[in-house]
Amino acid sequence: MRDREQRPPQRNPEWETSVSEHYAALTKQMEDFGGDLLATHFGLWGPETTNDREALVRANRTLVDGCDLGPGRRVLDAGCGVGGTAITLAEAHCVRVTGLTICEPHIEVATRHAEERGVGHLVDFRYGDFMDLPFPDESFDAVLNHESFCYAPDKLAYLQGIYRVLKPGGKWQALEGLRSGAPVSESREAVHAIARRGWRMPPLEPWREVLATLEEAGFEAVTGRDISTEVAPHTDTLRKRWLTLTFVIDPDSLPNQASREFMEATSAYDRGLKEGLFTYHFLSGTRPA
Repeated sequence: MRDREQRPPQRNPEWETSVSEHYAALTKQMEDFGGDLLATHFGLWGPETTNDREALVRANRTLVDGCDLGPGRRVLDAGCGVGGTAITLAEAHCVRVTGLTICEPHIEVATRHAEERGVGHLVDFRYGDFMDLPFPDESFDAVLNHESFCYAPDKLAYLQGIYRVLKPGGKWQALEGLRSGAPVSESREAVHAIARRGWRMPPLEPWREVLATLEEAGFEAVTGRDISTEVAPHTDTLRKRWLTLTFVIDPDSLPNQASREFMEATSAYDRGLKEGLFTYHFLSGTRPA
């Protein structure tokens, strides 16, 4: 048994107003961030990508690569935000998607957008903690985390819960920022702390540990693909936009503290990515058939 399993999940009492309230305060920005995609996540650039919107679409496609989605399939979007990924999947694949969020105000927002986009009959959004999944065993063909796996305070317990609700042969997949495993100096830990605070998340784990945890939870065909070079153009763009904004206007004039902290975290992640502290990975594991 690894030492980290014997320790309680790391939490910061200062942030316990954290995830739900923080992201509730960011609702408007989350609706606006990815335009019609409602994509509060990074985009992935490839050889044919020409703009940020195409990068966001490419990220959505990469997330479900190999999941064999189609009519009749059931998908759980764990940590669904304002519904962008769930709605996009329903539109593209005609799958039934359940979005789960710990931020209750996002239920109404996501539901409204799904109805407006004509997929309300395919998508439903629920309030709940993904550390205690409120679903029967073997409910889903795929479970997805789009930059939300990082919020699980106990990765093994979370993945065991995912394993339970997946059908035999079902897949868990994620796009996620992780630690590279490189030594962490004091200055690098300061960068990590800014990202953690602005995104209200536990410490990021090294990607190799995540793969080992997937195997420990019982998953097979475990995959971890480093796609840091694909996400780097988008993180760099967001950092530059934030720097420009801070030069043009007083950051204190932004809508709220949550907005400032979120963009500071995004800039810190870009810095950590450049310095080799962070990576960005496509992660996948299959429940044995």
